[in-house]
Amino acid sequence: MGRSDGNAYELAISEFTSVKRMLRRMIPYLCKKEIEGRAALDYCVGRITGNQLLAVFQAEVDAGRRERHPRQVALDIPYSRFEGRNLMRSLRKQRVRDAMGKYRAKLTPEDFTNNRVKHFDEGKRVCDLVREYPKYSREAIRRILGKGRRYILVKGIGRVDTTDTTIRDAFRAHHRAEEWS
Repeated sequence: MGRSDGNAYELAISEFTSVKRMLRRMIPYLCKKEIEGRAALDYCVGRITGNQLLAVFQAEVDAGRRERHPRQVALDIPYSRFEGRNLMRSLRKQRVRDAMGKYRAKLTPEDFTNNRVKHFDEGKRVCDLVREYPKYSREAIRRILGKGRRYILVKGIGRVDTTDTTIRDAFRAHHRAEEWS
């Protein structure tokens, strides 16, 4: 807690559950900021969207109860807090999956398809495939075939779930894996 220029105090709370608890306890004692406090609590518990919260703040500015601070960037938050959090998590998961395919994967889509066809259609064993593809380890071949960890990183595609033994095409496998996640 820090003291401002006048008789007001600044309070900084960083833990989300503590913010909600603090708002619930302080709102009955607020005079000037009660409307903003209730709106912030409504946003925290998912009753309103970010745009609705910003509209409350703007209404307080228009009524002269809140100082206007010019924004450098226009804000558009059409989600509740929980919808936005879930959206960001799914986007992060996709970015991580894409990065894994671009930077960590060594297996090419062609080798993925060829290994699966040779094993499932032509009956080649794991040891035969290891000899035929010396640049891949036994573990990588096993992953291609859906044994072991049940996924493999394919260059340019990302994580491919290999538990479905009918999959031959890495691109189709990638889209199937997205449907399952």
